[in-house]
Amino acid sequence: MNEDIDPDNLPIFQIPDSFLEKLYEFTGGAEDSSKGFLICYADQNGSPMVLTKAGNQIIEMGLRKALEKYLIQIEEADIDISMGSGGERESS
Repeated sequence: MNEDIDPDNLPIFQIPDSFLEKLYEFTGGAEDSSKGFLICYADQNGSPMVLTKAGNQIIEMGLRKALEKYLIQIEEADIDISMGSGGERESS
């Protein structure tokens, strides 16, 4: 390990703007109006972070709707796991 680095006193990391610009360029089609992303991640302190960039409001709304559908599916999967095969909660 490099002796110059104090792991307990690291600066706050941010995803570099150059990386986010490249990601944006990789999305959508050739036109800027169809590009966009929405990223959710945990920072180095474990805090949730959400970043978004979209070519227009329609793309942003579509990304938000896709995320909403994903979250609903995940919640339903959690409910299905806690339910018995007959649709009733199992008793302990």
